[in-house]
Amino acid sequence: MRYYENLFIIHPNYEQEKIDRILTEVKEEIQRQNGSVIVLKDWGKRKLAYPIDKQRYGQYYLVQYETDNTELPKALERWMRMKTGILSCITVRLKERPKVEEAK
Repeated sequence: MRYYENLFIIHPNYEQEKIDRILTEVKEEIQRQNGSVIVLKDWGKRKLAYPIDKQRYGQYYLVQYETDNTELPKALERWMRMKTGILSCITVRLKERPKVEEAK
């Protein structure tokens, strides 16, 4: 099993309903390609290092997942680049399974 994390940025002016729809689609795309979501974290609204599509801010999200499909990270990035509303994304392979934080 291989573990990955993908950091992606959603358009800052989207309503929560539209953001939730995009997050659901990301989870479904990972599952459709034989992956399993371990953690999905909201990093909040942050200033971008440089403007993307004339936007200076973005909603940051981190998804960590596991899969045996070695093509999933590339396919997910291609899918995200085509997805309206996702400004940017990057995927990194992890050496070990990410720890799930318990609610306090």
